[in-house]
Amino acid sequence: MSDPVQRPVHDPAHGSGGPAAATWQSKAAMIVPLLVFFVLAAAIDTSPVRDGETINAQAYLISVIARVVAMSAMMLWFGKEIVRQFPLAIDRWGWIVGIVGAAVWIGVCSLDLERQLIQAVGLSDDWLPQREGVNPFATYQPGFELIGFLMVRFTLLAVCVPIAEELFLRGFVMRAFEAENWPALPLHEIGRNGLIVGTVYGIATHPAEFIAAALWFSLVSWLMVKTGKFWNCVIAHGVTNLILGIYVCLTGTWHLW
Repeated sequence: MSDPVQRPVHDPAHGSGGPAAATWQSKAAMIVPLLVFFVLAAAIDTSPVRDGETINAQAYLISVIARVVAMSAMMLWFGKEIVRQFPLAIDRWGWIVGIVGAAVWIGVCSLDLERQLIQAVGLSDDWLPQREGVNPFATYQPGFELIGFLMVRFTLLAVCVPIAEELFLRGFVMRAFEAENWPALPLHEIGRNGLIVGTVYGIATHPAEFIAAALWFSLVSWLMVKTGKFWNCVIAHGVTNLILGIYVCLTGTWHLW
């Protein structure tokens, strides 16, 4: 636990004002982990190699493992800079918002509100994208292969992606829209422009669940402003993703995977 509001830490090497404060380390630490996720996802071809397959199972497993390893390596490499900007501090609000956020996401998606809204205004819903929707229980052999896949998939889902995406979104994008010297801007001081950008980002990156995304990203932005603690947002993100992953496995709603 720590002070109610978390402020970025400054040192002489980084400066305390002006554009120079946003060093290459500041930018890279916020951007590179998520960039690695997308680069590896695009670089490894998981297209089916045989008729009747939905995905190349081995290539997909390699893709997930590669992303976990590479993202973890980048976050460790930039760990000192990340902790310098965001000292480790959490409280109960991160856990609470994570659970509430999972309920909101699952509830909205269960009601299929996005498709209903599009149809209600007379538009076609054909453009709504679908995720890969891999059913690991039908794709991988029971035992080591299945357990191994689930372990790395949940690590990516509940650990690597929450840290990397929160670094990029709240650590960089939302602050950069508010201030030129964004590394010096505390999270609780992010204003309207940054908050709007945060919600728009969520919608743009989750178009098939745009209502759920708008609500969830706005909720976590509220958490960010309320507590000023970056790691609360990571905890909320991780808890939501973990609950969502368990829900998907139990219900077979693989399109949410």
